[in-house]
Amino acid sequence: MVDGGQKGSSLINLLIPPRVKEIKISEVLPCLTSSERIRVVGTTSENLDDLLPALYLYLPQATYNKQSESMSFMFQEHLITIFGAGKITVTNLKDREEAENVLRYVKDLLNRASIYVNRHGKISPELMSCKTKLSPIELNKFLPKKDCGECGVSTCYGFAIKLATGENSPRACPYLDSEKSAEIEKKIHVIQI
Repeated sequence: MVDGGQKGSSLINLLIPPRVKEIKISEVLPCLTSSERIRVVGTTSENLDDLLPALYLYLPQATYNKQSESMSFMFQEHLITIFGAGKITVTNLKDREEAENVLRYVKDLLNRASIYVNRHGKISPELMSCKTKLSPIELNKFLPKKDCGECGVSTCYGFAIKLATGENSPRACPYLDSEKSAEIEKKIHVIQI
């Protein structure tokens, strides 16, 4: 689901104008891992330095490099890197249409991070140090071990992998009560954007 959150964000955009209005594709290049795929470079006129820490804390398995002012994360099968200067790279894309969809998702994330930073201020070093790497094995301990597939993944361990990479939400499991779901959500996302 590439456009996750797009419908809800349109209401927010009525109340709070989006900071990142557009991400333009500036380059389309061959993907380094597959000759049948492409990678793109997108650009926005906005400086994103202050948003990168918020995204790092929100996205499970994201990495943040303060020296290069960049952060990277996996979304579906795409490696996405966002640079503070407004450059965004995305790999392993089928075509330009998929690139535009993924960049819309990134734009939505950036605007949600902007709202968080506007409300809560700059991310503190103490908060940055709160993030820990989550393993699917650790997350699997909280799951019901029914392997029912009702969440869209055939096994609870497969679901734990999707949780660890941020590709699914604990709410997708019909056997988790709201308390357990909230507990898992706090482990996955240090902050909510």
